[in-house]
Amino acid sequence: MRQKPPAVLVLLAVFATLISIIPLAYLLFRGSQATEQFVEELLRPRTIELFLNTAALVVTVTLSALVIGIMQAWLVVRTNLPFKNFFAVAAAIPLAMPSYVSAFGWVSLFPGFYGFFPSWLVMTLTTAPYVYLAVAASLVSSNFQAEEVARSLGKNRRQVLTGVTWPIIRPAATASSLLVALYTLSEFGAVATLRFQTLTIGVYNTYKSSLDRNAAAAIALVLVVLTLVILYGEIKARGKVRNTDPHSGKRIRIKIQGRYGFAAGLTALAGLGIGVPVAALIRWSLIGTSRAEIGRLVDALITTVWYAVVAGAVITVFAVAISLITIRWKSRVAQPVELGVWVGHALPGIVIALSLVFLGANFLPGIYQTFVMVLIAYVALFLPNGLAALRNPVSQIPVALDEVGRSLGKTKMQILRKITLPIVTPGVIASFALVTLTVMKELPATLLLRPTGVDTLATRLWSLTDASFYAAAAPYGLLLFLLGGIPAWLLNRQIRKTLDATT
Repeated sequence: MRQKPPAVLVLLAVFATLISIIPLAYLLFRGSQATEQFVEELLRPRTIELFLNTAALVVTVTLSALVIGIMQAWLVVRTNLPFKNFFAVAAAIPLAMPSYVSAFGWVSLFPGFYGFFPSWLVMTLTTAPYVYLAVAASLVSSNFQAEEVARSLGKNRRQVLTGVTWPIIRPAATASSLLVALYTLSEFGAVATLRFQTLTIGVYNTYKSSLDRNAAAAIALVLVVLTLVILYGEIKARGKVRNTDPHSGKRIRIKIQGRYGFAAGLTALAGLGIGVPVAALIRWSLIGTSRAEIGRLVDALITTVWYAVVAGAVITVFAVAISLITIRWKSRVAQPVELGVWVGHALPGIVIALSLVFLGANFLPGIYQTFVMVLIAYVALFLPNGLAALRNPVSQIPVALDEVGRSLGKTKMQILRKITLPIVTPGVIASFALVTLTVMKELPATLLLRPTGVDTLATRLWSLTDASFYAAAAPYGLLLFLLGGIPAWLLNRQIRKTLDATT
């Protein structure tokens, strides 16, 4: 019989969930103030059009990112693909490129590159690494011998993939695809740059054009409904999370025909995901004289690193607590906690920012326009990113270890400190890296909530590009990409180490 989780984990999880549902509470409050207006706004043809556009983009991006990410992970981890270490990095590095910078790169190099297809392409290229990292980590930590046994029993490659490999990677694949879907659902900068009308653009334009927060909140509620649908679908697709044995034995790579053709395809993907936006940034740096002041650039860099590191640490602590009570102990509060956390993630940054502006102005003036308010926004926005990185490592902890600890007279907290946390340390590092990387790139919430006179690399970049100062903005974009490359490199460090141990 499973024990109840330590009280400190439950308290951390509940506190994080309360932060995450602040935006939803704000939307419901707005709805209660003008019910008729809400209904009218929801039934407008324009709202329905935005809903259909958003749904189409979310579905297509999620499916394509899932296919690309799984393909990259399988080729890099399981096969005799040449230059595997290069492709292990190339598949992950697009995470370092903000989606709105990537969109700017495509538009600046290819004028007229607007609409659904460009939005699908850019969003797919920037989100596929989420799937790749999760699935590759799952493949690395899984038992290779199960596949070897299946092949020795006469199963062909397709049967091994569907009958053995897929059940192993399914939790990671579904968790990462959920992250991709919600990321696409809440995306603002890229779709705005590519001029594709989605619900997030509708929220922004409605608020900006009329300052009508009730109408903007009504459109945002549609995002909440879509989130609930996505969450339900992910839970059904995830299936039962099973504890699996860690890898053992010698890792044997599958020999594939046309491996250089696959390498060429992965190279093309890397070129589209990173080559185009980096080429655009370099081009704008060369064709004009950059007006970026060194002092301001350094200040933005320091602020970006400070915000990202602190937010990464805080969110990772919350993510560890939630993943343990939802997967490890399966507490009674697990389902509402998980639902509350993921619902907040789908809301666009501007909605979360507006809800916190309302909260700060009316109830918490002491933290209004301070870093604390920005940190609260980051928790609401990016806690699911930390959870996605931890789900698979936590699910693979053998349950018997808890029983051994209890038989030795250890308390729940001692088992947590000495057994559970050391085992999931790689997942904790991955969670921290993923959150810091995402915080570095965050734009709308930081833009509205940051203290007066404080800039991050992302907000400064947006201000300059919005004013068409592309040459001045280029150094900020390049520095943001290089800085984001550090956590992106950390995210697949374990994968690269494992590749060197295969034959």
